Amino acid sequence: MRRAVTAAAVAAAVLAAPAAAQAPVAVKDRRGDVRGALDVVRVAMERGVDGRLRGEVTMAEDWSTSDLRTASGPQGSICLQLYTRREAGAEPPDYLVCATPPASGDELAGRVLRDRANGRPRSVARATPSRPTARTLYLRFTQTSIGRPAFVSFASEAVTRAARCPKPLGCRDTAPDPPGTARLTLRENAPPG
Repeated sequence: MRRAVTAAAVAAAVLAAPAAAQAPVAVKDRRGDVRGALDVVRVAMERGVDGRLRGEVTMAEDWSTSDLRTASGPQGSICLQLYTRREAGAEPPDYLVCATPPASGDELAGRVLRDRANGRPRSVARATPSRPTARTLYLRFTQTSIGRPAFVSFASEAVTRAARCPKPLGCRDTAPDPPGTARLTLRENAPPG
């Protein structure tokens, strides 16, 4: 009788416990493959205990918000490129999750953007950027904001528009090198690939 009660208590505790965080999926990129201040050397994604997704972009050197800011014209950005249905290399990403500089100050703004066939990407949700180290940016966002896919293939891109960078594209570094991506499975019934 006692064994049955103990087994039932353990089962109830397991069912009541929050979902475990998913180990991050990461890919490294070689150092020194770009001219700008933002040289991406690692990109990772994981699902947190709360179900939100967290992207991580790490640079080779320390960087600051001012590396993304220009006096006039378009600003720089650090983005995750997310493929939920499209094929990387053949089509643009389905979603971008980006951090951009504010007009003044150091607090980055984060947005989830959905690509549109007939226009510029449209903002669909907020993302929460944070800086755990001087080299790394985290971008947190909900699975709902990207359509709750079974899996997501991802890469990152950092763009700076320093004076020495070509106009109008700026200095860009993508990790991994195109058309490479890494893949994070979000549901067990995700198709292979």
